Amino acid sequence: MTTGHIKKSITLPKELELEVEKRLIGTYYENFSEVIRDGIRKVLSEYEKKKEIEIVDALYKGGKITMREAADILGVPVRKVLEDLAARDVYLRYGEEELEEDLK
Repeated sequence: MTTGHIKKSITLPKELELEVEKRLIGTYYENFSEVIRDGIRKVLSEYEKKKEIEIVDALYKGGKITMREAADILGVPVRKVLEDLAARDVYLRYGEEELEEDLK
């Protein structure tokens, strides 16, 4: 990864520019460029997390991992995995094996 900077131009609605200046610049960021850089980092991070969730989802659906293992991989509580899988209409396998694992 290079440490240099490149210059890009963007077009924003005036209202968005005013909201950013009113709420973020001077309070959380020094300038508009910092806001945009941080926003891009957050989008990239969310994209990576989404890809990770999709992989875990496929492994769980395929019976390759348990709900506890899915939670460990994602670094979240089992309850969060339950909610996320249910929201994705994934059949929840929670049997004796999972119960014993959770009781450990």
